[in-house]
Amino acid sequence: MKLDRFLKKLEQDYAEEKAKEAEELHNAIAQVLAEHKAEIQTVLYVLEMVKFEVLQQKYGQLFSARSASEQETGEPKPGEIRFGKPSE
Repeated sequence: MKLDRFLKKLEQDYAEEKAKEAEELHNAIAQVLAEHKAEIQTVLYVLEMVKFEVLQQKYGQLFSARSASEQETGEPKPGEIRFGKPSE
């Protein structure tokens, strides 16, 4: 039971910290938007651009890490299908 309570508390603390971080980021972005007084279409366009850039960066990190691990071993991962001649 102690472990269960500890894990629930840890989860709750993490959720609170993430909510606080999100609130701070929201307020900072809202302040910038209020200062620029941009049209809604421009705001949405810029938010989509930022979303794309962040996702592109994250995908790049994920795929470069995957490529590096494949180059180290040269072996396919479990469940991975590779085309070409079978290795001997």
